[in-house]
Amino acid sequence: MASEDFVDLSGLESLIQSQEQGIEVDLLNEQGKPIGLKVGIVGPDSDRMQKAMRDVTAEFAKAAADRASLEPAADDGDARMIAILAKATTHWSPNPKIGGQVIPFSEENVRNLYSKFRIIREQVEIKAVRRSSFTKG
Repeated sequence: MASEDFVDLSGLESLIQSQEQGIEVDLLNEQGKPIGLKVGIVGPDSDRMQKAMRDVTAEFAKAAADRASLEPAADDGDARMIAILAKATTHWSPNPKIGGQVIPFSEENVRNLYSKFRIIREQVEIKAVRRSSFTKG
């Protein structure tokens, strides 16, 4: 067997590793200038993201059952993505301040931030769903 009869998958292995470690997203304002807030997020193939998707699916299924209806609520899609991203967010720095109040990091506070500021959520979502965001170099 010649030495080129194999495919080296170590590149994909390091991609998975970097998705588990996550990246920091430097958030920008509408002019494309950094606002000074960084958000940590894991990649789409990471265990944490996969668990987030399962948990949120179960959470929304239960909510639908409690409503005695399998019809999704009108804003389910957005709410679902926000919930997944919040669970996949590992940290933020520094703590943001809204209306004079400092907001400490927690899953609930992340969910609220992503709900309130679409401009922030979209930047995090774009990075989080693309495997290429987690490629080193």
